[in-house]
Amino acid sequence: MKKQRLERLYEALEAEKQELLGVEERLAGPGGLGVPMDEATGELSIYDNHFADYASELYERSKDLGILENTRQQIAEIEEAQNAIAEGNYGYCHNCGQMIPESRLMALPRTLLCVQCKREQEDRDEHQRPVEEDDVFFAGEDAWGVGRDILPNEEFSQ
Repeated sequence: MKKQRLERLYEALEAEKQELLGVEERLAGPGGLGVPMDEATGELSIYDNHFADYASELYERSKDLGILENTRQQIAEIEEAQNAIAEGNYGYCHNCGQMIPESRLMALPRTLLCVQCKREQEDRDEHQRPVEEDDVFFAGEDAWGVGRDILPNEEFSQ
């Protein structure tokens, strides 16, 4: 790849990194996720708040945690791509070694995988979902009747 194009890609990566660092600072900095929830909301006690208000705050905070995690992952990807440029192996897939098309690098400068390897990675990640997302089936039974064989029958006859 031409030196000028690499320089432009490096500058684009640096600009995106600076933007993401700003997002990280706003999320994790003062008044954000860097302080306990009661301090961030300005409440002295949650005792006088309705539980739904507290739940809304908790939801927003957990959403911000997810955004922060994603932002940090993107920053790590950018730094890895910048290191690849400095080492001279940018533009080659880190899995298979094949050359990544320039059109892909221009569209997503932080990519280090070719399309095929990225698809394979996403397929692997899709199969490693949290156990909470597994489907739960009761095979047509009523959920209320699941524990009946554990308790004595007289408790169900009331």
